[in-house]
Amino acid sequence: MATSSKRWTTAAGFAAAATAMVAGIWILGPQASADETLQVTGLTGVPAGGVVSGRVAIEAKVDGRPDSVVFHLDGAADLTRTERVAPYFFGGDNDGSPFGWDSRTVSEGTYTLTAVASRGSTTASRSVTFTVDQDGRRPPAPPTTPAPTDPSKPKLWVTSDMSEPGGETDADDISALAALSVYASKFSLASVVVGGEQRITDCAGAMTHARNAYGAYLKNLALSSTCGLQGGFTTCTASNPWVKNPPATVKALIEAVRAGGLTVLNWGPMTESAGAACWLEHNAPQDLAKLSIVSHWTVTSPGFPIDPNCGPDRSACEYVHELAGKNKIKLIELGAAGQKFINTARGACDANVTIPKKGLGVHLNAKYAGITPDFSDSITFLVFLHGGIADYDTSGKGDANFDKAYDRVCAQAPAIFDDLRAAAK
Repeated sequence: MATSSKRWTTAAGFAAAATAMVAGIWILGPQASADETLQVTGLTGVPAGGVVSGRVAIEAKVDGRPDSVVFHLDGAADLTRTERVAPYFFGGDNDGSPFGWDSRTVSEGTYTLTAVASRGSTTASRSVTFTVDQDGRRPPAPPTTPAPTDPSKPKLWVTSDMSEPGGETDADDISALAALSVYASKFSLASVVVGGEQRITDCAGAMTHARNAYGAYLKNLALSSTCGLQGGFTTCTASNPWVKNPPATVKALIEAVRAGGLTVLNWGPMTESAGAACWLEHNAPQDLAKLSIVSHWTVTSPGFPIDPNCGPDRSACEYVHELAGKNKIKLIELGAAGQKFINTARGACDANVTIPKKGLGVHLNAKYAGITPDFSDSITFLVFLHGGIADYDTSGKGDANFDKAYDRVCAQAPAIFDDLRAAAK
């Protein structure tokens, strides 16, 4: 049974506790099987992207008999706590009855709590991001202050499903963010949101990688408040909790749209764009038309019979396309034009696709299509630089834009790869 003193158990003491002598015979306690997978299956008691106030009981659900579970709280205040016996509560417990964590001991703001389970050299982790707000009524504050924007440049908001290297999502966003870093001076980047995918388990790891890899180039990185959020967007009805209390990065997007409009570059699921659009539709319909989206591959295209960025949160994807079909928002869907560009850059587009693995080149080479670095999502901003977007279809129909986007960017492929090579030093 767990007690309040368990966090002070030393490694040696814990090992000794696994054995006992009875009548001169050593009896071994339960040991973890070598084939028993260690995983943190959930963090209960705190809503992902939601609001926390007062005292809450947060428990890490762990499979695989860990030696310890270490909780890291990262935000306006940092806190670390170790638990060694189940149940694993942040704040401790007495024989399974949680003491609870008093959120009033930290300042209000956005926090990420990560639970890291360890057994020998094996670790597993899970993170959740939430906002501490003691009145419990205000929507979460944005995790970062949007950077000032230059009115002469396209104003963009990037939503990416990038996870840490080796994580649950496609590594092409690691390459695409490196490409965006090369061209960052061409745009007014209001925010670059990473980790926007419900499958991601190490949200803190995704943000750490983004800061380390791109922080010198992208000053306004933010961790998605929907990172690891199971269930995604659901449907846009008045009962959707996001209509009253949107996750922090969704709320920040809403505020940016209402402040004058911008274009969202969609590199993964449409969860956050759908959440912002739904809030606007219910609370500020007069501002809904200010939302524009340029999206990578949420519909099928000729030669590409799948829609990979629609699958992870299909309800969000279908809702956004429905709004565009009704001319309530502008959705420039590029389909698989970016992937076709990468697949043919070395051939039909006549580019030297070799990029040294130095500087940003390390991250540009995070994924390949054949021998070509796969930064396919980058087509969403490359179209601004090569012909502009004024003559693109905005109804969400990918076939209308697929060939146009591909042809324009393909024609500039040698120059694009020259730009990327120049950053690999």
